[in-house]
Amino acid sequence: MMTEHLKLLTQEVSSRLAKNYAENVALGDSIQAQALDMADVMTRGILQQFPSAFMH
Repeated sequence: MMTEHLKLLTQEVSSRLAKNYAENVALGDSIQAQALDMADVMTRGILQQFPSAFMH
């Protein structure tokens, strides 16, 4: 996931430098969705690693 994230960020920076703003915005949207997916995966990992810390 991190490799994909860095690839998207590189594409975003390249599109900004090329002044291709429509592509830049679209990539920003993709980056946001992908970052939220990464956060979900990390959260699930934390919950699995420390289940007793999250029991009510």
